[in-house]
Amino acid sequence: LKQYQQAVECYDKAIDLDPQNAATYLNKGSALGHLKQYQRAIGYYNKALEMNPRDATTYSAKGFALGQLKKYQQAIECYDKAIELNPQEF
Repeated sequence: LKQYQQAVECYDKAIDLDPQNAATYLNKGSALGHLKQYQRAIGYYNKALEMNPRDATTYSAKGFALGQLKKYQQAIECYDKAIELNPQEF
């Protein structure tokens, strides 16, 4: 359906209800990424990583957003971390 703006609004409500759910921050970051709001997305990925610093998927998503902003060295570092945490998936 690609209703990413509506998804962002729903994730805002979910964060209000449960601000300690790292997956919600990851998902909001992903929705923002689909809207090409990469810098904002990175902020939500960082929040998710504060809560769950061993989540390879979040590092991978952050790496993609950084790449879109042409911050290639930082993107590589995130991808490397994702591989380190979960080499079978990445």
